[in-house]
Amino acid sequence: MRKIYSGILLFFVFQGSAQNIDSVKLRVHYAAEFKRYEISKRQSQDEKILDVGSHISKFYSLWETKRREVSDSILSNGGSFQDVMNALERVPYPRSHDYYTVYKNYPQKGKLTYTDKVFKDFIYEETFEKPEWDIISQDTLIVGYNCQKAQTHYRGRTWDVWFTPAIPINDGPWKLCGLPGLILYAKDSKGDFLFECIEIENGGNEAVHFPKRNYIKCTWKELNQMKRRNNKDPVEYLKQFGIDSGAGFGPDGKPLVYKEKKPVLLEY
Repeated sequence: MRKIYSGILLFFVFQGSAQNIDSVKLRVHYAAEFKRYEISKRQSQDEKILDVGSHISKFYSLWETKRREVSDSILSNGGSFQDVMNALERVPYPRSHDYYTVYKNYPQKGKLTYTDKVFKDFIYEETFEKPEWDIISQDTLIVGYNCQKAQTHYRGRTWDVWFTPAIPINDGPWKLCGLPGLILYAKDSKGDFLFECIEIENGGNEAVHFPKRNYIKCTWKELNQMKRRNNKDPVEYLKQFGIDSGAGFGPDGKPLVYKEKKPVLLEY
C-alpha cells in the first residue's frame, strides 16, 4: 500500500466561497485503489475521507481537495496559472484525477448530492437509495475493530464489504451504507475498486463544507456520458462548452489522434 499523506500542513489558506452544512463528528480515512480506464494495466491510488456529521456525511478525495484548495487560493488572490503550477509541484499530495464527492442526506434527509469534475463542475441530486445487504457469517479485524462481512449487488456492481458493529454508524465509502455498523473495507467483484480504512479519528467539530461553484446540473447517467465523451475525444468534448483547443501536434508535426480510452465507471 502506498504512502499516506494525511496530517501534513499546507502553507496556503483557502479563500474560496463555501457553505457550512454540518460539523464533523468522526473522520474516516480510506486507502483507495481503482481502474481509471478499461485498458489500464495498473490501479490508480488516492486517499479518501468520509466525514460523518450529525445529519450529513461527505465522502471525497483528500488529495484532489487539497490540490484544488491551493489552486483556488492562489487564483482568488490574483495569482497566475503558472503560479498555480509552481505551487502544486511543492504540495505533498499526488494527483489522482478522482474528483467526485458524495453528500448523503443533503440537501435534506433521504436525498443524496453528488458532484464531480470533467473539465467543468457537475452536480446531481437523487433519492438516497440504500443497498440491500446479505450478511455473511465471516469475521476479521481491520484497524483494530472486529468486522463482519456483507455483500450486495448495487448500481451494476457486486460489492463485498466488512463493517464493524463497534461503530454503530450505517455509513461507508462512496454510496455504500445501510449496515448496522461503519463499513471499513469494500471491494467490487471485478477488482476495479477498493476502499480500505487506514485511520479513524475524532472530527473535532470541524465544519463540513459544500463549495459554491458554477455547477452544471445533470443526472448520474448524463455525467457518465460526459466522462465517455471526454475520454473518446477531449477536443470535441471541450467544443460543446465553446472552447476550441485545437487538435494539437505531436513531435513529428502531425495532428494528434486521440485513442479512445473507455472509463471504468463506479455505477452502470
